[in-house]
Amino acid sequence: MIAESQTGKIIRINFYFIRHAESVYNVSGKVQGHLDSELSQNGIEQAKSLAKQLRQKKFDFCFTSDLTRASDTAEYIISENIYKESIKYFKEKLLRERNFGEVQGRDKSYFVQKAQEAGVTFEDFTPEGAETKHQIVKRWQCFFENLCHKIRIQSEKDELDVLIVSHGAFMRESIKFMLKNYNCEFPYDPKDLDRSAPNSSITNFFVIMETRPNCDFSISYLKFESFYDKAHLENISETKCDL
Repeated sequence: MIAESQTGKIIRINFYFIRHAESVYNVSGKVQGHLDSELSQNGIEQAKSLAKQLRQKKFDFCFTSDLTRASDTAEYIISENIYKESIKYFKEKLLRERNFGEVQGRDKSYFVQKAQEAGVTFEDFTPEGAETKHQIVKRWQCFFENLCHKIRIQSEKDELDVLIVSHGAFMRESIKFMLKNYNCEFPYDPKDLDRSAPNSSITNFFVIMETRPNCDFSISYLKFESFYDKAHLENISETKCDL
């Protein structure tokens, strides 16, 4: 039965926010952005190990970036899941990695060099033709609010589980946005958000959504329960990939 508040219903949404497994471009040290890159052989092993860890989790939805490295990771997870027939699966352009403009397809060292020439840090540099951090955050905000609205209108459940497969820079900026804009509990060192999520890692958080009779909603509470978790990679190698 759906919990009731004085203003409507209360719904808990559990999010499993995952960075795609290691890609061929990750191994070569190239900036990916909106460019497509398949999973490396090691990335396939990472995705399979992640799928085993999540095989008994009953997801209501799976949303993935439409870029191959993310959608392939999502499809490994779904194919292993014992509830796969009931998972509603969507590819979503809003979940794409940041568009890195002129540095896409170039070595990361070129990105760093261009930042130095501009007199700013690598983290704060916006290459020519690239998305700004604000634009990334607006994409996440649009996706998140649209999903909450959809659940508000369509779901009869009081608790749902949502799998999201996306990308390192996009995840980092999205999490920072949530910490800044919601009543959020984050029992981890915020300085760790200066680095990208490891490939195939899981960040698990839940939101408490309070709905209203006029079809509006608010997020009353958000808590992170795991952050950049990569326990499933215990016996699998990983490449340190910021982009």
